[in-house]
Amino acid sequence: MTRTFLHDFDPPTASPVAGPTVSLEVSDIEDAGIREVLQTPGAAYGAWSILDTLLEPTGPGTPFVFKERLGQAREVTVVLSGLFGRFVARAYLEQYFDLAIFAHLGSRTIDLDRRRRIKVKRLFPGDFPDWIACKPDLSSLTVAEAKGCHDVAGPAKSLDRAWAQAGRIDLTAGERKITVKRIAIATRWANAKAGPPDALLSVRDPVDEGESVSPEEKDALFIGLLRLHIASLIARLGHAELAGALQRLTQQTYVPGFQGDLQDARALLDAAPVREVEEASTLDGLVGGIVTRSRPVTDADVTRADQETLARLNLRPVFVGIKRDLIRAAIDAEPQLVRSRLAHKMAPDEFARPDRAGGWIVPLGEKRHIKSGK
Repeated sequence: MTRTFLHDFDPPTASPVAGPTVSLEVSDIEDAGIREVLQTPGAAYGAWSILDTLLEPTGPGTPFVFKERLGQAREVTVVLSGLFGRFVARAYLEQYFDLAIFAHLGSRTIDLDRRRRIKVKRLFPGDFPDWIACKPDLSSLTVAEAKGCHDVAGPAKSLDRAWAQAGRIDLTAGERKITVKRIAIATRWANAKAGPPDALLSVRDPVDEGESVSPEEKDALFIGLLRLHIASLIARLGHAELAGALQRLTQQTYVPGFQGDLQDARALLDAAPVREVEEASTLDGLVGGIVTRSRPVTDADVTRADQETLARLNLRPVFVGIKRDLIRAAIDAEPQLVRSRLAHKMAPDEFARPDRAGGWIVPLGEKRHIKSGK
């Protein structure tokens, strides 16, 4: 179901849409929420699965308006506003900027390739921005920060805070600053009972020019970004060891240690259980796990009957997986193969929904099940 936001973009000439509104599918926001909850340390499981029920039932193509304010206590409102702001912003970046690969930033220095001295450099104190991201063809390096708010006057103050946060880091190769697009996104929520009547999506988007880097350094940067994206996605789906091996590939300084980690990552991928979607020949060779409203299900083999029971109890089971051959290409640092694998946009079928980074989200239940592959 499509919902709309009033859209303000700076600079206006660079806006990805014509006209005063931008549209997003609620299912795309929920899918972005699943990926965001899995990849973000400390995020609350299940938050993605309640979004549709919180909106005014006004039908497709209508404004994005909550039935009522997100929580009564200020602390709850701030948390939910920030979390849903990330869901909306990520769906917006995926749809309108074609960004697909997202590395989440914590409070420490992030290495993308320590051997080549490619890393995130902190410029100012304070929280890091939410993401470093890029397109499926390993281009358009982007630093992005998302905020949510309920300000009646509009999201300008939140946008300023988001923009300051997006400017707290550089990406560097050696001591050279790398060109990035910096994007700040602030969503001002609307609700039907009180407060602002219109949902606003406000965006600031200039390019920050850097210095020249070699093609090899660019490829290493994007491969590091992909490794972190995959690692954070699969770690909570029962593949923590493989995720750790992928992360270590970005952190090794010396060749002998790197070669050992490379062998470990390959062996762990070979040993990882591979899943297939029943009656879907294109959805085989997936590495991932099942997620419900409450948490990922990683401690048991979930049978077909179990999957139907979880769906019947309205626990919204979905299988979240990523193509095994893409993980192999990320481990082996094959940027051209990655580009080739991700070059064609996969269309969703009746049930399964792809992203542009080799990932799939498959709702499970009576008509669709996940099974072990060969």
